[in-house]
Amino acid sequence: MLLILFFSSPIGLGHITRDIAIMDKLMQLYNYNNIGFVTGSAAYEFILNVNNSIDRNSMFISNLYKPPDFSIIDGKLNNGFMWLLKYLYYYANCKKKLKDFLYSRGCPNILFDLVISDEDFAILSFTKHHDVKKIFITDVLNTQFGKSFLSSKFEKLLNNSMRSLINHSECVIIPEIGEDKDNFFYVGPIVREISNTRDELRKKLSFNKKTVLVSTGGTNAGLYLLKKTIESFSYLKNNNEYDLVILSSFGDTLPKLNQNCRYVGCANNGHEYVKAADLVISLAGKSTVDESLVYGTPGIFIPIQDHFEQEHRAKLLGFKYDDVFKLVGLMEEKLSSTNPVETKKSKNGVFRAAKIIHKILNY
Repeated sequence: MLLILFFSSPIGLGHITRDIAIMDKLMQLYNYNNIGFVTGSAAYEFILNVNNSIDRNSMFISNLYKPPDFSIIDGKLNNGFMWLLKYLYYYANCKKKLKDFLYSRGCPNILFDLVISDEDFAILSFTKHHDVKKIFITDVLNTQFGKSFLSSKFEKLLNNSMRSLINHSECVIIPEIGEDKDNFFYVGPIVREISNTRDELRKKLSFNKKTVLVSTGGTNAGLYLLKKTIESFSYLKNNNEYDLVILSSFGDTLPKLNQNCRYVGCANNGHEYVKAADLVISLAGKSTVDESLVYGTPGIFIPIQDHFEQEHRAKLLGFKYDDVFKLVGLMEEKLSSTNPVETKKSKNGVFRAAKIIHKILNY
């Protein structure tokens, strides 16, 4: 029997990385070992290959979900409302898959004490009337993809349904800074802990010069930013004083790289690269932004245009989509004026998240 079963949204890698951070903390603090994961696509491949204390042979991991891709053209979201409709179709399919996955002939295939859903609404819906404890993790409490009057009205109905599902959870863990209210707990950013110092990581990763890290994750959403960063890096003054390190799954689509540009791929220790770098450039997705804030690494975060969540997050950090055309100046400013050691760090919320989960599991 599994003690805890994570259902991690496979849309991007942010959900699975923070869930791994929580799992590691639960194992460290409370010696919980019977933990499983249900996810899919790149997130499934990621957890299979991540290096930490988990014994992969004894751990339950399922590749159940295949989410729709965003349509991104030149860093701009193409018809976000259409993506929302595709998501609804995906959500319906997930519920069907869950029924076959969890039950055979009316009998449960898997027994577990606690469901932790990281933005997986299908499992919340499926277990709504089941006697199992549920915790929901999210940084988005409503979506804003609809642009027209009709699409906005339709989206409002969907948001109401989403909140209804959330209300069936014992509590909601929100990895943002804020004030707790009722069973909504704002714990701050959740990232994987790193015991190594920055200098130790720089030696391990062969960061010998000032290093710019561009990280675009496991999807094609950041391909435009990746190419613009490589182009802009070549125009930096005193370019030979810097190195550019590239974390991405799309090495075969990149232009020819200069000698001081290194392609790494989609590394399962990408968080170590973030901590070791002098500057990180990324989309304004949740995971890399949070790693930058917690580890104290300066960052440039360019949102996907018309992606409401990324645009809001980037605005709070002082960036917007048009900054993709100002990367040369932004990089030179950050590299010349910022010392990572002096950058203000955010507190990692993983400890408090683990404490909340432990309390819910044992009350």
